[in-house]
Amino acid sequence: LSYIAEDENGKIVGYVLAKINRAALHLYSNTLNFQISEVEPKYYADGEDAYAMKRDLTQMADELRRHLELKEKGRHVVLGSIENKVESRGNSLPSSGEACREDKGLAAEDSGGDSKDLSEVSETTESTDVKDSSEASDSAS
Repeated sequence: LSYIAEDENGKIVGYVLAKINRAALHLYSNTLNFQISEVEPKYYADGEDAYAMKRDLTQMADELRRHLELKEKGRHVVLGSIENKVESRGNSLPSSGEACREDKGLAAEDSGGDSKDLSEVSETTESTDVKDSSEASDSAS
């Protein structure tokens, strides 16, 4: 990461990446929930523009806390459902699929985030996309 914002007591982290680096953009935007804060023109020595990206760590901490709470609730529900099934079946244990069903459902629920829509980013980078020479020669023939 490029920096941790000191004026925010280390609650915001930042990263700068080349506009052409779509893999990193996807990782930081979609997976790590960084948001593009600005475009830095001619940031690199070769004149390449860059995205300045930020991530609020207080938001990340809240999301982690929420995830852990949901997971903890899920375990209690699963344990409670196992105990009820044991009583009703006469000491036979539920299958592993029955015991894990609710826990998996909770994990699927927790995939939110505020990252900037990549379609907006794609629109701004389309003009910088360059076809390689093999594509250019194919379209010319």
